[in-house]
Amino acid sequence: MSNLHNNVASPLYQQLYDEIMEKITTGEYPVGSQIPSEEQLSQIYKISRITVRSAIQKLCDDNVLVKKHGKGTFVSLPVYVESVSAEGSFTKSCIQMGKVPSTEVISKGLKSVDKRICENLNINDQEKVIHIQRLRFIDGRASMIEEDYFISDFNFMLNKDIEQQPLLDVIRENTGNTAKFFDDVIEIKYATKEQAKNLDCVVGTPLLYISQLVVGDMNQVLYYNEQYIRTDIYKFSVRSSNK
Repeated sequence: MSNLHNNVASPLYQQLYDEIMEKITTGEYPVGSQIPSEEQLSQIYKISRITVRSAIQKLCDDNVLVKKHGKGTFVSLPVYVESVSAEGSFTKSCIQMGKVPSTEVISKGLKSVDKRICENLNINDQEKVIHIQRLRFIDGRASMIEEDYFISDFNFMLNKDIEQQPLLDVIRENTGNTAKFFDDVIEIKYATKEQAKNLDCVVGTPLLYISQLVVGDMNQVLYYNEQYIRTDIYKFSVRSSNK
């Protein structure tokens, strides 16, 4: 065990910061594991709790550690940032990051939906739509729930392997249409009981909520979707232009 020293230029809290960082990078404290408590660290390194708390707080501020109320302090899981060059595709973004994307279809079929969704799809509010609910994973960790809505003419979506292929690729192959732009509205919503179960988080966890209208090259609506994202795992990117 390395000792911390008062007679060096680096303050004690920074020495402890560096010590914990080394244990994380060498795998002694693997991602997701719990580190010793503040009291234990104080005893191990023979330093005050105040010094320990300063080092832990700095590691939390740097997103290296995360505190879980009533449980302790854990090595934070990495956060993946969507690539703006992925053209709105979760699958392509993960591949560009060198990560393994996967998808689980929770449900799909025809259903009646509320007026808001019908308005986005430019259809009568009495019409049924194709609804697909998917759970998206990065390296095996659930990061996003997607609710996708299509007009009934897109019934081919019900028979396609959308666990392995991006939606826009399926649409292009079956209609010849490509996406021209995405209209996104971004909000914060809180995980319901069902969402928390699927995303392996606590009920009420803040989720990034994105309602997205995907518009094709002929200015037709291709589909409308809603995304519920765990931002501690996956961050959504937006590119702006002054043109």
